[in-house]
Amino acid sequence: MHYPPSYPPVTHICPDTDKEIKLINNMRLVWSQHVYWTRMLLISIAERLKDLDAVTARLMQNPKDIGAVFAGYYAPEAVDVITRLLTEHLQIGAELITALRDKKTAQAAELDRQWYANADQMAAAFSSINPYYDQRVWQDMLYRHLDLTKQEVAARLAGNYPADIRAFDAVEAEALGMADMFVAGIMKQFPQMFVG
Repeated sequence: MHYPPSYPPVTHICPDTDKEIKLINNMRLVWSQHVYWTRMLLISIAERLKDLDAVTARLMQNPKDIGAVFAGYYAPEAVDVITRLLTEHLQIGAELITALRDKKTAQAAELDRQWYANADQMAAAFSSINPYYDQRVWQDMLYRHLDLTKQEVAARLAGNYPADIRAFDAVEAEALGMADMFVAGIMKQFPQMFVG
């Protein structure tokens, strides 16, 4: 697995490795599903496939799945904020892909602005619940997530499928790096929860 240079893998020494591994696996699973189902949505929108409604419904389950991982450590109110912001992130993304496909430039520009504003809100929300989640670092990571996703979208809509696939590889690697950063912060904040 290749990590983006600024997002190193977790290297904790933990008294209960089963608890650590469970958290790592769960966090990586939900963020992998986040980018996989987003990719499937991109393909459905770009190619005008009949599975769009079904794919959208499955993708919109993802914020709840991510929220469920955080629910093991944070108050319901904080989890609700994370879930809501991730839902908005996906809704804006779907509208943006559609606007780009349909060459609605002004609408796409406004949705792009909303997407980054939503990322700012997510970075603030994450930093508010964990002292090890630096707001600026998370803002940079979330912006990179959006930038890479837009590269994937542009390549797909242009019919440049090799570039589309390369862009998705980068999206996937970055998402796994983000998942590991989430885990690192949780383990630092709640070390007592990782003792056997």
